[in-house]
Amino acid sequence: MGVFLSAGNTGLFLGPFVAGAVGTALGLRGTILLLPLGLLVALILLKANVRSEESEPAVVQCHCPANKRLLSILAAITALSSVTVQSVITFLPLYFVARGESLLIATLIASIWLGVGVLGQLGGGYVSDRVGRRPIIVTSLLLGAVLFYSFLLTSGFVSLILLALSGAALYASWSVIVVMSSEAAPSNVGAVSGLMLGLYIGIGGVAALGFGALADSLSLSAAFSIFTGFALVAGFLAIFLPRTGSSDRAF
Repeated sequence: MGVFLSAGNTGLFLGPFVAGAVGTALGLRGTILLLPLGLLVALILLKANVRSEESEPAVVQCHCPANKRLLSILAAITALSSVTVQSVITFLPLYFVARGESLLIATLIASIWLGVGVLGQLGGGYVSDRVGRRPIIVTSLLLGAVLFYSFLLTSGFVSLILLALSGAALYASWSVIVVMSSEAAPSNVGAVSGLMLGLYIGIGGVAALGFGALADSLSLSAAFSIFTGFALVAGFLAIFLPRTGSSDRAF
């Protein structure tokens, strides 16, 4: 799951830099040149020969009742963490532009943050298979919030290092949450995965409106400080997730 989601996030982390480069060279209208990429992927999917009779994963064939309590906690964690992550994705370039950086440099920094997040996502998935789901989710969200808040309080090279580390930490839990939600409802893997993805993108997108209004009233730095608290709350909420493996029970 970490590999699968990281592939999509690789495109996501390249997006700000590519769009920033095109926008710097050709202006906002030049971003229309990015549309053929989407059309190319659509054509590849259209031509893909995926047979419907392919064997389904064994987990889908399990007719087990869903753990609604666990799904509720995971949904809340997903919604809360997405408020922080999607706000950072949306407003981080603007934050650096406001600090005097060029659009190209600002979008490059945002891309680096997302790129390190891809590595964190892979690492989180790998480690969760060995120490359990709960420790990764709790640690990544709490540590990611602290690191990002520390980035806001510092400057220079140290600030950028803290920013990169916060991206790795915050993204480390995402693939683990999707897997854990699938394990909680083995008979409805597709529906549950869609629910988590929808919450992660939808709630965060709506929250970005509130972030913008708050930034207009206070400042970008103050808005980031407040919205980082959502990831912190998600991390504390993750403490109530059930312990699964032996390593998890010791956490």
